[in-house]
Amino acid sequence: MYRYIALLVGAVAMLNGAEATAQAAYPSRPVKFVVPFPPGPADMFVRLYAQKLTEQLGQPFVIENRPGATGTIGAAAVAAAPADGYTLLGTVDLPIVKAPNLVKIPYDPIKDYIPIALIGEDFNMLAVHPATGFRAPADLVSAAKAKPGTLNFSSAGNGSPGHMCGEMVKRAAGIEMTHVPYQGAGPSLTALLSGEVQVFCGPPAALAPHIQAGKVTPLGITAQTVSPLTPGLAPLAATWPGFDLTNWYGFLAPAGTPEPIIATLRQALRKVFDDDTVKQRLTASNIQPRWTEGPAAAARVSGDLEKWAKVIKDANIKAD
Repeated sequence: MYRYIALLVGAVAMLNGAEATAQAAYPSRPVKFVVPFPPGPADMFVRLYAQKLTEQLGQPFVIENRPGATGTIGAAAVAAAPADGYTLLGTVDLPIVKAPNLVKIPYDPIKDYIPIALIGEDFNMLAVHPATGFRAPADLVSAAKAKPGTLNFSSAGNGSPGHMCGEMVKRAAGIEMTHVPYQGAGPSLTALLSGEVQVFCGPPAALAPHIQAGKVTPLGITAQTVSPLTPGLAPLAATWPGFDLTNWYGFLAPAGTPEPIIATLRQALRKVFDDDTVKQRLTASNIQPRWTEGPAAAARVSGDLEKWAKVIKDANIKAD
């Protein structure tokens, strides 16, 4: 009897040891990052991190682009994947905090994921056509209040970042502007350059050459603090306290992924984040490196989900 118990205890110890060894060996096979967008700017940061993680952890980190439905197809695939650390989500915040407020989704953006880490964020720039004569947000407000509804702002479509930005400006400033949606970011910027619309909100990198050429006048940025990417340009929060329109970039795992695996991934991601060459590449692509993990990352996700729910509901925004 005692010999049987001893053998049983030994067997349990061996199993526990095997499990610990398996966890310690992670990753023991290729890891897949699902990107819920087509190849291009939206997956650049994931490819950069995947390359560095492959070098660091000794297993291939591969990319699978699964675009469609505002990023929700790829996000749903990760939510339904085994919680074993071998299928992860690399994404901008769109399918996690904006799309759930715009379309019906087959996943819970809070309960179905663990935020491993958020590694950066971007922001937009509020700009106007030079013919308006505006030089500051106050000029925009004065003109809009003098002739309500006569100012137009363009965007890449209903529910797009530019649309969200314009609606946030309207709400923060207490003004009316008319939204003019276009089929894509290019045509919406062209509308500003041609004078078809007076106001536009878009990435600094896209606006920079037109600002230098005197074809566009910048009024401010949607981040809450001054950015080295736009020296000398004040945040809109300086005029409208609390104004904040930033989009985070990060990595998430399916809910239930073991904590030792999350810890391994988080530590590896942090080493990549601390690499100066990685920071330079991200900054050049208008992504400001900013590390957020654990409870702070979860709070950012839930807080943004609530924020966009209010913006979308108040403006009655519908996705195209």
